[in-house]
Amino acid sequence: MAIHLVYFEDRDGNISLPPTDDTPCPPGYDRREANTLAEVDRLQKRLQAATYARCQQELLRDEAAFAEARERVRSSLTARIASAATTEYEKEFLRHYIQLREEKREKYRQRFACDTAYLEMRENDKPRNAEELLGESL
Repeated sequence: MAIHLVYFEDRDGNISLPPTDDTPCPPGYDRREANTLAEVDRLQKRLQAATYARCQQELLRDEAAFAEARERVRSSLTARIASAATTEYEKEFLRHYIQLREEKREKYRQRFACDTAYLEMRENDKPRNAEELLGESL
């Protein structure tokens, strides 16, 4: 079986996979083909790297967009903790709330790392021996 994978690439190295092989090449892109397993593997690594870079950019943009709002909330809660009008019970509750928010942010960062690593892990999920390949004991 021959390998024939068509893709489009622009001058900046951005890759686009067409829905069908006869899809016309968009303006600003060059039509390319991957015809060997090694070429397909290289293309896949480039696509994975681009996906990872895009996800990193999104994470940084989200962090920057919400940093000011998070700091405003934290500042407000810290001022409330310092207030003499706040009961000791409320102060303890607010301290735990702030701590929980930070723990959740770290959890979401870890989730991001897991999600972006999924493509690589999925590709490496191959049988390691004949028993796994056949699904039965030899």
